[in-house]
Amino acid sequence: MIIAFAQYFAILVAGLVLFLLMWHRPGWAISATISLAALLDCFQVGARGVDMGVNLYIDDAAGAVLLLTVFVVLIRHRKGIPLDAVPCALLLALVALNFTRGLGAFGLRAAGNYTRNLSMFAVPAFAIMLLRPVVSVETRRLARWLGWAGIILCAIAVLRWAGVLSMPVELEDNLREVVRALPSDYAMVIGQAFIAVIYLQIVGRRAGWWWAVAGMLGVAIIFLQHRSVWVATAAGLGWLAVRTARSFPVPWLSVAATGAVAMGLVVVADPTVATTVTSVVSANALETQGERSTWEWRVQGFVEATDRVFAGDATDMVIGPPAGWAANSNASFASKHIHDRYVDTLANYGVFGLATLIVWLGVLAKRASRGRGRTTTKRFRGESDSPLLQALLLSELVYLIPYFGGVLQGASLGLIWLATQHKGLPLETGHFAQVRTVSQRTNEFAVR
Repeated sequence: MIIAFAQYFAILVAGLVLFLLMWHRPGWAISATISLAALLDCFQVGARGVDMGVNLYIDDAAGAVLLLTVFVVLIRHRKGIPLDAVPCALLLALVALNFTRGLGAFGLRAAGNYTRNLSMFAVPAFAIMLLRPVVSVETRRLARWLGWAGIILCAIAVLRWAGVLSMPVELEDNLREVVRALPSDYAMVIGQAFIAVIYLQIVGRRAGWWWAVAGMLGVAIIFLQHRSVWVATAAGLGWLAVRTARSFPVPWLSVAATGAVAMGLVVVADPTVATTVTSVVSANALETQGERSTWEWRVQGFVEATDRVFAGDATDMVIGPPAGWAANSNASFASKHIHDRYVDTLANYGVFGLATLIVWLGVLAKRASRGRGRTTTKRFRGESDSPLLQALLLSELVYLIPYFGGVLQGASLGLIWLATQHKGLPLETGHFAQVRTVSQRTNEFAVR
């Protein structure tokens, strides 16, 4: 009995601390929740979930905390939902609507399990966007956050390859010479970190050790062997080069020269490294054309799912079928578990859901494109950072073609949106004056 009382008391204290954190430091609460959920999922803690009529996982608990924090922010600061965040809110409303429709038709377990896909993508983004009244994120600060996140994930991957950390069962693969040590969602964060660190070196002339960080991130991306991450990272980095090459030609030449010298030194020191890298890249490239390629299988699922949407009744075509329909369907696995955010939204939330998703991403792309370039005569600092936001967003949009994304991808979109809201500092206004103004108004730290 004493043990049970101690457990209830610990839960009560933890709940009180969490509520106080939500009330006084909602930015910290959301950041800690997303980071903890991502790390626990990476280490497979709570992977089996808890059966409470429907399987509940760490991500579900994190989503509940995020929504509660958002509710506290709205109540305390008496702010409405920003217009740019309305499409994301509509997606969550659509999830709730189809969940309610699915309860009566398929039961709690089926309906609950099949609403997780989109909700765990949209909830983190929605929560971060609604932090706007209390948190301001400067773009280069976001880039440094991504850099540190990439370093942490690289360290986890290296420790798994070295055998210090156990390799999750689902990642073990006898088909590859080097095992994929991280799932694709985490590898995509490393890809975005690589883009961010390169940008910091181009425009910010960061400390020299960040060059080593960039090299480590690039090597990790190759050996993680997620082709979707390769393509998405290349797309973002290519866009960044196009947007900044004219303004920063010398730094880009320095990047190219540094990379060439580093690769040359590695080849001279250990020629087998170049052979290994070449074999990894070529093996993965050939796999796309072989029997082990899943792309054709995925495309067949896309076609089947799309045909099913437009062959159904008007309600299902507009807002999608009731949640949980797939549990009792004889449709193929590829058309029920769709590896594409856009097609998955169409299949499960209809034309309205897909249109809402596209509007949300389109509004975000428009906001990320409002920068005016870098000059010394501009009124505000930070206007040169729009190429980074555009590159990060483009890499995310490309990644969502082969994958539906999760908590980390939703958080990335939310942070990009929050960074587009940052107005920059007037040249005549000091850093501490701006921090003091924001802090006095909102009782929350201004993040720069």
